[in-house]
Amino acid sequence: MNPSSPRGRLRDALLCVGERGNADEAGLGAAVTAALRELASEALGERSRVELVTVGSEDHPWGRSLGLRLADYDVELPDVLLCADQSDLPPQVQERFPTLCQEEWEAVLLVSKLIFIGLQSEPEPVSDVAGHQPPVATRPPRSVARERFCQALAAISERPDLHQDELTAQLRTALLNFASETPDNKDAAQRIAVLYTGESQQGPRLCLSRSGVAFAQVVLSADGCSVPSCVLERFPDLTEDEWNAVIQVTGLTLMAFEAERAREAG
Repeated sequence: MNPSSPRGRLRDALLCVGERGNADEAGLGAAVTAALRELASEALGERSRVELVTVGSEDHPWGRSLGLRLADYDVELPDVLLCADQSDLPPQVQERFPTLCQEEWEAVLLVSKLIFIGLQSEPEPVSDVAGHQPPVATRPPRSVARERFCQALAAISERPDLHQDELTAQLRTALLNFASETPDNKDAAQRIAVLYTGESQQGPRLCLSRSGVAFAQVVLSADGCSVPSCVLERFPDLTEDEWNAVIQVTGLTLMAFEAERAREAG
């Protein structure tokens, strides 16, 4: 992937969030949001709501992690997608892709959730014994499984020497090693394929194995849909704009890990 392209800059910025080292939250946030806005301007135009998403930390019982979240609602994007992955296939998505089934829609959202989790930083200690924040130098590296999952995603755009079947097998294995082999994850992994979609000069991209439709296309076709009821049950104050921001950033993140079109890469 061309690192000077909007997709390349977003990909590189997202991969930096989970890297080992100085957890400069402000610097990482500025890099990710700038790259998101640049790609959104190119891909979405005036529909963009990506300014509602930021990079921030979340405290869990096992530590603090850094990742993408809604700025004002203060919730991580994976948590929103976790509630959405049982939502009904939106009518406008069905209209755009008539052969798409409900199970494929759920798989797209589940895998997208896992990608966001994979791009987060490893949890770090919330405080030391005295109650002070630990020095940023203690921020842990990615686990082996998380690192391999990130590498398998990046390989779609960075490894033109690998056949699409090899990229697919690598991604499926890395996803299950990272996310665990639950029935839902195993089913979703089998619906993944890295494919050349047949579009003019389009490189490999993450697609649904049965229909060959790119994940990014499916997600972005849901832009403008109402907030699913299952999401509102968990986040009753979530606005339409915030839901659309989640959809848009998910689609742009998926685009960032696609290979460039040949004319763009050149």
